[in-house]
Amino acid sequence: MIAEAQFNRATLDCMTALRRQLKRSLGVTVRLGDPDAVEHMIGLSRDSSELEIRELGSRLAGLVHAPEPAVQPSPLAQGAIAARQFQHRQENRARLEADTDQGNAPSGSVRIYRGQVIRG
Repeated sequence: MIAEAQFNRATLDCMTALRRQLKRSLGVTVRLGDPDAVEHMIGLSRDSSELEIRELGSRLAGLVHAPEPAVQPSPLAQGAIAARQFQHRQENRARLEADTDQGNAPSGSVRIYRGQVIRG
């Protein structure tokens, strides 16, 4: 299924061109409204012996391929205060995990409030 963000004019043009080529050369009719139309056309194009169909299929696959997840910036690339806050939160989490791993589970409740470990 194609994501709405990936569906644009270039994708539609490539889909229709590939659909025409598949119908002309293989006699296969693919309905663009089908939920698996894109995957079906890409699969048929990979198995085709015609270069033009394979190129259209690879172009369509490139257009609808899921984008890479955005890489989160390093906390050190932020300001000095933000980097220290990040480091402080990491230290608190590590300390809390160490306490629970050693069997020193604190009595009462433990929660984290604004990066601080609160034991109650």
